[in-house]
Amino acid sequence: MADGTTTTTAEMGARLLAFSSIPVIDIGALRGSDRAALEACAQQIGHACETVGFFYITGHGVPEALIARAYERSRMFHASPVEQKDRVHIRHSPGTRGWCPDKDDTQDGDPELYRLVEPHPDHDYLTRPRLHAAFDVALELSEDDPDFRAGNLMLVPNQWPDWIPGFREDIMAYYDAVKAVGDRLFHAFAVALGLPEDFFATVTAKSPSQLRLLRYTPNDLPMDNDHLGIGAHSDFECFTILHQSAPGLQVMNAADEWVSAPPIAGAFIVNVGDLIEGWTNGRFKATQHRVVNTGKERFSMPLFFAVDYDTVIEPLPAFVSKENPARYNRIVAGDHLAGFSVNGAKHLRKKIVQGELKIDFPIHQENPFKRKAVNEFQAGARQAPA
Repeated sequence: MADGTTTTTAEMGARLLAFSSIPVIDIGALRGSDRAALEACAQQIGHACETVGFFYITGHGVPEALIARAYERSRMFHASPVEQKDRVHIRHSPGTRGWCPDKDDTQDGDPELYRLVEPHPDHDYLTRPRLHAAFDVALELSEDDPDFRAGNLMLVPNQWPDWIPGFREDIMAYYDAVKAVGDRLFHAFAVALGLPEDFFATVTAKSPSQLRLLRYTPNDLPMDNDHLGIGAHSDFECFTILHQSAPGLQVMNAADEWVSAPPIAGAFIVNVGDLIEGWTNGRFKATQHRVVNTGKERFSMPLFFAVDYDTVIEPLPAFVSKENPARYNRIVAGDHLAGFSVNGAKHLRKKIVQGELKIDFPIHQENPFKRKAVNEFQAGARQAPA
């Protein structure tokens, strides 16, 4: 509740509904000066985060022309020859910025040498066949940035495809516009949760929030649990703002049923991530989601909103009581992200194995926030999302 009162685990479980649709919220009030309208909007957002963990947003203020330009730049990049894209391959990054192809690069030897962790049987997000390619960017940093020079894997310079005129400018304009929406959502979360209204602003001065330009590869593979665009997972950061060009996204409700989340004209879709779930002791839920394999080309642009690297995440006192004890361990936000980044980046694991990179955080085998998803696909069947 906005007054900071706590609820029991049973009450929270009752609020996590077996929803069949995802709410649409006009967030225009977050850009205005009407305090009552802002608070009413924040309560709508809070309710969606408590009951679904996903919601669409309209009235966000991001120009459609800017979104269209970002998609066009993404298409141009993914259509570029492999030889050009290889110039900004993620293996050239000291962190995880650049091109991630839809097939693992095997030119540098046996990939098992650089695994470092045993694959988990349920960890399909990282171990199942990859049916997407991505280009990753984050905040702009120079080569002399002190955090980068100190070896922070999450704060590294971007790589840019200089053969595409205007790419850097248009993608960073999109990044900045969507990040501004995210800053307003952070404020709304604080209002809905009864936290100090600058709570999130104080821990997002230099956050490694990452934008992914995703292309899902057209194919003739079946739509089943072994051939997913992206397997079931929760997002590692605080929340995500996603724009998608075509259906495919599905969200798991409290009854372990998959609910389609197709594109809505003029809207982004937002979902809660691990860190907000941990901070709120499960009051806001990082809902499992996936992208099914429709067999068709699909583009999307998620921006994952993080907090500053050294931010400590643990259940806040307002959400802990005798009836609802703390259910999450203390973690460092940047370590949580870096552990998954290293697990998903063979070039970094290779550096660790060869002694070129030393780390002081665990490489994750399994996400502690993950809830096992059901598999309702029939072998060989292709189903079209709603």
